[in-house]
Amino acid sequence: MKYLHTLALCIICISSILAQNHEEKVWCRINCDPKIHLENTKIIYEQVLEDSTRVKLEMMDSINFPLRFVYVGQGKTEITDTMRDELELVVTNLNYAFKNTRIWFHVDQVVDMNSNLYLEDLSNNRFEIYDKFSNDHDMDSMLTVYILDHKHEFCRVTETSISCSRTGGFSYILSSRANNIALSRFDIANPKIVAHEFGHFFGLYHPFEENLFGKDNFDSESCHTKGDLICDTPPDPGSVFEIYVNYSTCEMQGYKDEHDNEYRPLLTNYMSYYKPCYLKEYSFTPQQEMVLQLSSQLALRKKLSR
Repeated sequence: MKYLHTLALCIICISSILAQNHEEKVWCRINCDPKIHLENTKIIYEQVLEDSTRVKLEMMDSINFPLRFVYVGQGKTEITDTMRDELELVVTNLNYAFKNTRIWFHVDQVVDMNSNLYLEDLSNNRFEIYDKFSNDHDMDSMLTVYILDHKHEFCRVTETSISCSRTGGFSYILSSRANNIALSRFDIANPKIVAHEFGHFFGLYHPFEENLFGKDNFDSESCHTKGDLICDTPPDPGSVFEIYVNYSTCEMQGYKDEHDNEYRPLLTNYMSYYKPCYLKEYSFTPQQEMVLQLSSQLALRKKLSR
């Protein structure tokens, strides 16, 4: 049995005539044996609960990760000064998102790769194509960001409905299986999506995670064992229930679980799936930032730093 690990995907959902929001429930793909990924998760998340961890983090030095950006497409992609400037802005926004973590990124390489693969192709055969692609093209000592085009149109139209969605990117969570993040060329300039996928790479789950650890049930005693394993992210039902969101007040209103607990998710959290709120920035919570910083010190991540 070969080891496969947790793969997190960013699915951006747009609209549906039959339902005001349509979302395919493939947020976090769990394959046959996530042993190594779960071992790393346990190491990191247990430290978050220790009283001494915050002092330990304050004493840590900053850590810098060089990034190798690879434009993947058919034929040769001419890397222009404009493209380099755009990637510098991508990294500036990423560093802003990670500003409280002592993790920094910089553009080290920008190259092109001739390939017939599209972003959607990588998910074929239970992501076996992605695994082979990563094995063939990753670097052992550098984090690579692959930028790929989409293959299909974003909307499916029938006589009775229109359903629209696209994949913004994906990454393994704390796995040794790949040293990369895959992003769509469509979304590379979106600061939220980029920070979201880097969040996965450095150990964060979606606030609405329930496949691995069970659904967050509003119990403060189990918030560190269910959902995303983080206690300062409130229970989140997922953006499929976005119909209950009032974006004027930036709140979910009126949606409750079976025990009459009302959901108040953090709509502006980088790891959520909600649309932006007017004049409100996305952010990580303090405990999410602890996870990011602790994960950067794991051997499988630190080896990618300089």
